[in-house]
Amino acid sequence: MSEPTFEEALGQLETVVARLEGGDLPLEEALRAFEDGVRLARMCAARLEDAEQRVRLLTRGPDGTETEVPFAVGNEGTSDV
Repeated sequence: MSEPTFEEALGQLETVVARLEGGDLPLEEALRAFEDGVRLARMCAARLEDAEQRVRLLTRGPDGTETEVPFAVGNEGTSDV
């Protein structure tokens, strides 16, 4: 079984949080849900860290230093790099 995409994991995490916030789960089920939530949160955090590293590589200048690239809303998909 393959790992879920970031979006799938985030959706699953939101579902777990909603179940826990409901407050009507028995203790053992709440603990399992909490464990699932921690696993999903770590997975999402790792995927975001990977994405951040990729963006850093893409915005690195020819001399190897990171170059700040401003993000303008409405210019998605265009690049000045």
